Amino acid sequence: MELARLRNHHARWRAALIDSLQEAFFVMDEDGAVTEINSAFTDILGYGPEGLPYRPVQPWWADAVTAGPREGIESVRASSGSRIIPVTHRDGHRLWVAITLNEVEDPDTGRRMKVGTMRDVTAEWFSNRRDAALANLGLRMSDAKSLPENLRIALGELARLWQTRRALAVTWDPAGRPQVLCSIPDDLPEPPGEVLATVEGLRNRPVLRPITFARPAGVGITLEYPGGPLAIWLEPDPVLPFTSQDRSLLVALCGYIGQSLQRISLVGQQREMILAFQRAILGPGALPAEFSVRYEPAVRPLQVGGDWYDVVDLSNGRIGIVVGDCVGHGVSAAAVMGQMRSACRALLLQLANPARTLTAMDGFAGRIPGAMGTTMFCGVLDTRTGRLVYSNAGHPPGIFVHPDGRTELLEGGGDLPLGVLPELPRSTTTCALCPGGTVLLYTDGLIERRHRSLDAGIRQIAAVVREGRTAPPEELAQRLMAVMRPDGGFEDDVALLLYRRPAAR
Repeated sequence: MELARLRNHHARWRAALIDSLQEAFFVMDEDGAVTEINSAFTDILGYGPEGLPYRPVQPWWADAVTAGPREGIESVRASSGSRIIPVTHRDGHRLWVAITLNEVEDPDTGRRMKVGTMRDVTAEWFSNRRDAALANLGLRMSDAKSLPENLRIALGELARLWQTRRALAVTWDPAGRPQVLCSIPDDLPEPPGEVLATVEGLRNRPVLRPITFARPAGVGITLEYPGGPLAIWLEPDPVLPFTSQDRSLLVALCGYIGQSLQRISLVGQQREMILAFQRAILGPGALPAEFSVRYEPAVRPLQVGGDWYDVVDLSNGRIGIVVGDCVGHGVSAAAVMGQMRSACRALLLQLANPARTLTAMDGFAGRIPGAMGTTMFCGVLDTRTGRLVYSNAGHPPGIFVHPDGRTELLEGGGDLPLGVLPELPRSTTTCALCPGGTVLLYTDGLIERRHRSLDAGIRQIAAVVREGRTAPPEELAQRLMAVMRPDGGFEDDVALLLYRRPAAR
């Protein structure tokens, strides 16, 4: 009797001790049946001791087998350690728990048992999910270059998060007709009429107020878009209930998307204005067939810079050719570039002499903030004779490739960048361009790479020109940009000018 009393006391003490735990506690036998739980387990999942033993598959795992990371009873039985998994409360709502399992041996029977604890981490899980989703969305959208591309990335992220069968972004034209701007995935047929009719009803709803529809099954939300409202329609996986936490996450993400799209639209308008300005001052739009030019700035999102090219029609078959590079990037460098390019064009038209032009530009550069240190290759080409007279103010040498493939660097006339020592006279060098020869002028952004010398870059572009010396100038310029473009894009502004002297007839 004393032994029985001690055993009863021990059992009551053990039960009270387990029941006092703040975390849910359960014991699972080797067949997967839950044979013991505490009150915290009931508080978290809604299942009490009256249902013991809970045999596989336990009701709280039912939805978890097909949702989230697909963790169910079999994986819990097969392993120990900690993880975060979805479970279903007795009343049907989903929650996330941090579960820890350890394997022990029953001293009486020798059977292997699982002892586990469980903690409700639903709030933490959704908070981390929201932060991760916002960070990933921001990172993805920051790489896009246009409003449609940003919208497609944003819709794709929403579709991925909720494993949607269909996702639509719909806006309305001035006449009030709906327009599907993009859809996920692309290969789905046209949305059914009932879906479009439901989306039409979102047009006048307040922004960032998600609404769930049973038929057709989906979730809709409206957000601000440049030019009017934008409706987002999602059709989540039907086995994943759209919870209140999902609604909060959708509101947070769509709020960020709306602000980003508005900001991108504003930046796009600014960019168009600045690009129009830069195109107006960069160089002539129409060039003779013997010429080809390229310009690619490094700075995003406005995409303007301080490099330029120019082709100036002088007189008696002479053409001035210029490639220059102002210090810095962005709008400030573009402003300096505009002044330098205009001054150089005016001086070339007046003087028609490269050395005298650069000497005058020395004084000009000393009077314009940010212009000192500008490099420039300036030449006057006689298209009738092929005679090129040039002067170089600290710029990378031009490249001349003969029709037979011989390569010549235009290294003569090399002096300091503009404005450094304006009192020093400038020198010129003359080069005879034979028929069929190709001249390449460029800025250092085309050849400059980290951990590589400029000489190696010059050799590389010379090889490209040599291989393409029979290709049309436009095709050769395209090939140069493609071959020289790094994987992550150019780190510095790039301008190039190609001239192919017509072959003798």
